[in-house]
Amino acid sequence: MNKKFETFKEKALDFAKRNTLWLALGCVSLFLLSGSSATLNTLLLLVLIESIALALSSVAAFAYTKIDFSRYAMWNTLGSIFLGVHICIGLVVMGVYFTQF
Repeated sequence: MNKKFETFKEKALDFAKRNTLWLALGCVSLFLLSGSSATLNTLLLLVLIESIALALSSVAAFAYTKIDFSRYAMWNTLGSIFLGVHICIGLVVMGVYFTQF
């Protein structure tokens, strides 16, 4: 029982370490997005979109692979997932931009 708890605690701590940064950046930029400066709003919107892209990259890496990337050096696979998600997010943002303006 103690071994299972230690394994769970290690996985939970690893999850928190990997996902705290993008979650904090997304929440802070969403909170500050109500400012009046157009330049600041644009920068904060970019940070928010990048936070969403990072979140989707980690979800895609979790959903499509069973590989522990920190233990095995398979950076090409992880890089391809990251690049693919960011290209898709960029195309969605560009499509929304063209339809709105």
